[in-house]
Amino acid sequence: MGIKCPNCGGGMVYDIGKKQLVCPYCDTTSTVEAYRLNNAAEYVNDNYSVNTYRCKNCGAELTAPEEQTVAYCSYCGGEAMLHEKQAETIRPKRIIPFVKTKQEAIRAYEAAVKKALYVPKELKNASFLEGFRGVYLPYWGIDVDIPRQELTLKGTRTYTQGKYDYTETYDVSAQVGGQAEGAIYDASAAFDDTLAAQIAPFDQKGARAFDEAYLAGFYADKVTSSPEVYTTLATEQAADKVFDTIKQKAGKVSVSVPASREKRVEQIGAKATGYEVSLFPVWFLTWRRKDRVAYSVMNGQSGKITLDLPVDLKQFFLYSAAAAAVLFMVLSLLPAFIQPMTMAALCAVLLVLSGRLLNGELKQIRLQESHTYDYGDNSGEKKGKPKAKAVSCLGSGLAYVFYGMTAALAFGTTTGSDGTVGPTFLLALIGQIVLSVKLIRNAAGARNKSGIVPALVAPVILVLGTFVGINPEVFPNDAWYYGLATGCLAGMLVNALFVIGRYNDLATRPVPNFFRREGANNARS
Repeated sequence: MGIKCPNCGGGMVYDIGKKQLVCPYCDTTSTVEAYRLNNAAEYVNDNYSVNTYRCKNCGAELTAPEEQTVAYCSYCGGEAMLHEKQAETIRPKRIIPFVKTKQEAIRAYEAAVKKALYVPKELKNASFLEGFRGVYLPYWGIDVDIPRQELTLKGTRTYTQGKYDYTETYDVSAQVGGQAEGAIYDASAAFDDTLAAQIAPFDQKGARAFDEAYLAGFYADKVTSSPEVYTTLATEQAADKVFDTIKQKAGKVSVSVPASREKRVEQIGAKATGYEVSLFPVWFLTWRRKDRVAYSVMNGQSGKITLDLPVDLKQFFLYSAAAAAVLFMVLSLLPAFIQPMTMAALCAVLLVLSGRLLNGELKQIRLQESHTYDYGDNSGEKKGKPKAKAVSCLGSGLAYVFYGMTAALAFGTTTGSDGTVGPTFLLALIGQIVLSVKLIRNAAGARNKSGIVPALVAPVILVLGTFVGINPEVFPNDAWYYGLATGCLAGMLVNALFVIGRYNDLATRPVPNFFRREGANNARS
């Protein structure tokens, strides 16, 4: 049904500030409830009429009530949307109306980019900010049933009293059971789960029974993800909540729970029992340059915002050059003198550290492009889980201990001894070889495989430095050490350029292709 003005017959829109339907032609207003009562005969319980639009550029599909046109694609930034057909679609159970206005979205965006020095200038243009569009995104609400039962778990309490340590054991009993209602998951394959998580949560207390009148003046994305892809995750999260509550209420007693999520679900018998669709409000702003797009997305209820902010190389080098000039002037006033061998050794350490930074960027790109943590991706690929925090921290700790030892050895050259230059470069080379293996693996797993280049450049520089450092009698001239320092700085520059380039790969996305909506979530490739 079209949301028509009862006075003049024009199309009405939902005014966020007034929380009413407003006719832009004759200023007639009406509450959603009153409009429903006055047009009860036109309402259908199980479905409603929509216009379905498909973008001719990327294939994304949006819906809108009758008599409402769509002229902007939120996913690729295209401005040519084609009216494809009118259809009946399943009526969602609930909807959270927009609370935040377009002007509030613009102000939140301006505050977020105010201190961002390196973003392209057009991202701050007032005309660009007018491109914010209100879109209702579909979410699955999945109910999980937990049978009523009594759980008995083992617990321990360790404490010290006087000169003695005590360990007490307990049987911890807890009554559990009931239904966890409406765990929320993104139902659009076009909208990446990781992006949805960044603007979560939505307060479901603000949800209302669905009425298409709330869509007047807005767009809505289609349901393109199956609820089955989330049932395992929903049961695991419900089980986590049960056991976390038990541990919290146990106080000082440490409760032993199953280590794996699968075992926790099995122990309490959690099962997904039903699901329904709700529509939640999101403000979309899309920036496109050539074959890359960047999204700025705001929760239309809470105002929580997340931005893709690419780095403009011209802006970066402009500010970097200014900072370097100031630093050079300050250092030129200092009487300190760094020996060439010390400079070369320290630059070797910094070269390896810059490679570690690049590897981190490439790893994120590989995980992002493989949709490893995007459960809503329909590609059918096996979804991974993040490493355990303790394992990740241990690996990082050992790496930085190694870098610290290498740096300490480099500082040993300040005594004037050239005997530590070779070992410094050798240790740096060992660290770089390990990094290069990781760099090649991550670069090979990404679409842009140019990250392999710095993985090969840095070892060459460090091999040369090792050879010079262990043969000081053959290379006694300071020019060799200045040359090594320059080579390391050149390697760091290569890494920096690749870091910026790969960061822009993370901060932007390829222009999506949804002509095959049953495929992968290309919006986050």
